[in-house]
Amino acid sequence: MNKTTKKILLQYVLAPVLLLIFLWLIYRQIQNQGSFRQEWQTFYRQLNVKSLLLVTLVILLAPLNWLTEAQKWHLLLNRIEQISLKKAFISVLSGMAFAFVTPNRAGDFIGRVLFLEKQNRLRGTIAALIGSLSQMVVTFGFGFLGMAYLHIFHPASWTLWVLIAAAAGLAILLFGYLNIRLLSRLSGKFRKLRSLILALYLFKRYSRKELWKVLGIALLRFLIYNGQFLILLWAFDTQISVGTGFLLSGLMFWLITVIPTFFVADIGIRGLITALLFVNTGIAANAFSVLAASYTLWLINMVMPAIAGSIFSTIKGSLSAK
Repeated sequence: MNKTTKKILLQYVLAPVLLLIFLWLIYRQIQNQGSFRQEWQTFYRQLNVKSLLLVTLVILLAPLNWLTEAQKWHLLLNRIEQISLKKAFISVLSGMAFAFVTPNRAGDFIGRVLFLEKQNRLRGTIAALIGSLSQMVVTFGFGFLGMAYLHIFHPASWTLWVLIAAAAGLAILLFGYLNIRLLSRLSGKFRKLRSLILALYLFKRYSRKELWKVLGIALLRFLIYNGQFLILLWAFDTQISVGTGFLLSGLMFWLITVIPTFFVADIGIRGLITALLFVNTGIAANAFSVLAASYTLWLINMVMPAIAGSIFSTIKGSLSAK
C-alpha cells in the first residue's frame, strides 16, 4: 500500500468511522443515565417562560466556561509551545470528547495534546496534569467550605469526619501544587528515559506567580460552573439563596470528584448526593428539581462540548493525513 492510498484511507474512511464511533459512544452514555429520559420528559412538560430564559442563560454561559478552561490551558502551554487561544479552545473541546468516553475522564490528556507538535506532547501531558491539579485544589476548597456549612447548620455523625478529611486533602493539594517545582527532582531517577527527563524539567519552569494565576483562572471557572447550577436550580423552582446554593453545589461537585466513577457514571451517584445534600436537609422540597438541574448541567457542559470536540478531533486526524 503506497503513501497516497494510506492518506486516502485515513482521511476518507478511518476519520469518518472514528467520528461515528465517538458520536455513538456519546449517545450510549446519554441512554445509560438511569432515569434520565423520564426526568427529561417531566422537565419538558413543566417548561415555562421563566425556566426557558434561565436555561438559555446557562447555555450562553457554557462557552465562557469552556473558554476559561482554554485560557488556563493556553497559559500553561506558553512554557511549551506557542499556540493561539482559538487552538487551545479547540484542543480543550477535543479533550472533553476523549474524556467523555474513557474511564475517570483519563482521555482528556490525549485529546488535548493531539493538537501539539509530536515532540511536545509528553510535556503537554504534564502541563495538563498541572491544570487538573489547580482545578482539584479549587474543588477541594469549595468542598471544605460546603462541608463546614453542612456541619454547622445540618450536623450529622459523619459530617465532622468528612470535614476533617476535606481540610487535610485541601492542605496537601495546595502545598503540593505551590511546590510542584520539587517534582523536577524526579528527573534524576529516570536518567535512561531522556524524553521523560526533559518533560519533568517542565515543573521548574512555572513560577509561583504563574501557578497562582492558573489557580485564579481555575477559581473563575468553578464559579461559572457553580453559577450555572444555581441558575438551573432557580429554573426548576428551587427556592435557595445564592450563598447556600454556592456552598452546597461546591460540596456536591467535590463529593462527585472524590468518589471514583467510570464512563461518566457519576449521573447516578449525583442523584444520591443531591438527595443527601439538598432534600434530606430540607433545603429543597423535592429531589426532582435538583436532579433536573444536574442532568441539564451535564448535558450542556459535558455532552455539547464532547460532540463538538469529537468533530474537531476527527478533523485534526484527517488533516494530519495530508
